[in-house]
Amino acid sequence: MRLPLPVKLRASNWLGILAGLLLLAPASPAAEFANIECLCADWGPAMKLPTKEGEKPQFSETEEEIYFLKQVGRFTRKHHLLPGVLSGNTEDIGHGISIYLCKMKPDGSAKTEINELWKNPNYPIDTQGASTWMSVNVKTRRIALSVTFAGSEVIGLWTMNLDGNDLKRIIAPALISGSEQAIDNPNWMPDGQAIVFGESLRGANRSRIAKCDREGKNLTYLTEGIADAQPRVSPDGKKVAFIHGINWATLLWLMDIDGKNQHALLDPNGKLHGGTFPAWSPDGKRILLTSGGLIDVETGKTVWKGAPIRDRKEHSWGWVHWGKLGIVGYNLSGILFTGNDIKESKLLGSSQVVECSSAKDSCRW
Repeated sequence: MRLPLPVKLRASNWLGILAGLLLLAPASPAAEFANIECLCADWGPAMKLPTKEGEKPQFSETEEEIYFLKQVGRFTRKHHLLPGVLSGNTEDIGHGISIYLCKMKPDGSAKTEINELWKNPNYPIDTQGASTWMSVNVKTRRIALSVTFAGSEVIGLWTMNLDGNDLKRIIAPALISGSEQAIDNPNWMPDGQAIVFGESLRGANRSRIAKCDREGKNLTYLTEGIADAQPRVSPDGKKVAFIHGINWATLLWLMDIDGKNQHALLDPNGKLHGGTFPAWSPDGKRILLTSGGLIDVETGKTVWKGAPIRDRKEHSWGWVHWGKLGIVGYNLSGILFTGNDIKESKLLGSSQVVECSSAKDSCRW
C-alpha cells in the first residue's frame, strides 16, 4: 500500500513555522562592546593625578602630554541561532554614552581617563567635520572646548581645569538674526585671559572670528567677513592666523590680535596659500596648513609641501596642534602624532569598536 504524499505547505504555513523557530531558537550569550571615538586633542603640561582625596594634581614644567576627548557608546550584542526578519542574526542593545577627558604619553602609552565630562547626553557628539575642538592654556592649566554638533546641553563654548574639574559652559548658542550660533576652534591667548574663536550661523552661510574673556563675556568681533574661520593665536599673542574664504577657496590670512591689518600671507611670487587648519610652530616662525604645507611666516615661502607618511601612504590631518615634541592631529583613523621633521606620522589612538570582558568593564581602549 502506497503512503499518501504529504500535503504541500502554503507560504503562510512556512512563515508561521519560521516565526515559531525564531521564538524557540536559543540566543548565544550576549557580549559587551563599546564604540570608542576620538574627538579632539591638544598638548599640555604632563600631569600626575592625585592618589589621595584632597591632594592637587602635580604638573611638570618641562614635559608634555597629549590631552584628548573620547566618546564611548556601550552596547550589548546578542547573537541568535536563526536570523530575524528585521535585525538579521544579531541584535544590539545600547546602554548609553559617556564623554571623557583623557591623557596619554606622546608615544600613545599610559592612556588614562581623567574625568567623565558628560554621561548620556541627549545626542552623541557628531564626529564629522571636526565638530569638537580643544585648546590647552599652559599658564592657567585650563582647557577651552567647543562642541558644534550634539545635544543642546552639550554644544557651545566650555572651559575646565586640566584635571577635568570646574567644567562650565561660558557661551551657550544664541539665535542671531534668526540663525543658531555655532562656536568652534577656540584658542586661548597665551596669558589665559581671553579666547579667540570662530562663530558661524547655521543656514546663513556666514562665519566670522570673535574674541571673549575667560568667562565668555565682553564679546567682540575681529572680522566681519562672511567666510572667516579656524583662527589660531600666535605663540607671542600678537597675531592671529585664520582661513579666509574667497569664491570657495580657503586661503591663509593674518591679522593683529585686535583685528587690524588683515591681509593674505603671500609667497615670494605674490601667490596665495591655500589650505585649512593653520597651526603655528612653537617659535612662531612657521605655519603648518593642512593640505597646504609648511610656510615660513617672514618670507611666505613654502618650506615643505605634502603630508606625513604612515604605512607607506600619506595621511593628512583634520586639525593640528604643534607642541614641543611635534604635532598632534586627527583624521578618520584617529589621533596622529608627527615629529618636528613632519616626515612620518604614528597612530596613537584609533576610533574603533572593542569587546569588553564583562558588563562592568569600562571598555576604555
